[in-house]
Amino acid sequence: MSHHPERRKLPLIAVYGQTAANAEQRVTELLGAAGVSPAEVHTLIAAIQAGAVEGAQGEVIELDAQAPAGTSDQVQEGWLRAVEAIAGRLAHIADRTVHQARTAAAVPETRPVASKSEPTSLPTPVDRVGEEQVQQVLEAAERIFVSLTGYTGFDLDLSEEILTVVLKSVSAEQQEGYVRQLEAFAEASRERLVQLYGKYGPGGKFADERHCYLTHQPASVVVCERLDTVPMWLAAVWNEEIDAELTLERFTKQWRFGLGPS
Repeated sequence: MSHHPERRKLPLIAVYGQTAANAEQRVTELLGAAGVSPAEVHTLIAAIQAGAVEGAQGEVIELDAQAPAGTSDQVQEGWLRAVEAIAGRLAHIADRTVHQARTAAAVPETRPVASKSEPTSLPTPVDRVGEEQVQQVLEAAERIFVSLTGYTGFDLDLSEEILTVVLKSVSAEQQEGYVRQLEAFAEASRERLVQLYGKYGPGGKFADERHCYLTHQPASVVVCERLDTVPMWLAAVWNEEIDAELTLERFTKQWRFGLGPS
């Protein structure tokens, strides 16, 4: 019986994440106060993020000629292939970042009609989402989820509990038209959603409901939409009220990085 050595864990950068999140929130507030729409703000930030990834890709490509001196041709070839794989992955991440932002920006936003003289204000948060609103969104999410997966063995009460919290990341101005916004998102992101559930959802090759129950719940459709629209706001309400586990973090990685090219 062969024994494989334990796989060495690679070091993670854990220094700039919170700083970047704070900076993004500040930029969002400043641009929102200046009258820039949330969709445009999200697109601009995504473009900056994609540019940073592209810059990192350029540095990775320069490593193609820096294999350790004196190594065999086989090692040299392996080095080159590794550089190509990493560079290709970074290019995909940059493209996907912009694509996802554009997809989210294409979703129509329902806003109250305001006069031109009315000052622009930031989205209004809600302290509590009414039961009727939760049920309407849950019905839409269930319909979308079943149409994509064919799965009906979910816990509807759990999805309802999740949406009671997650819908707090929808501004007061958007609550009324949110079902239409969710349906438009699902239509625009259908390919990605099919990949997500096909890979991590019920019956998927990498399904793991115990560690990430969201992939088996209709509420996950709403979580995907919020991740593409207001990820930091979603994380704030989730971490405060749902659980201290890594459920949302795992699901976010699956949605953002665990799918094939889009």
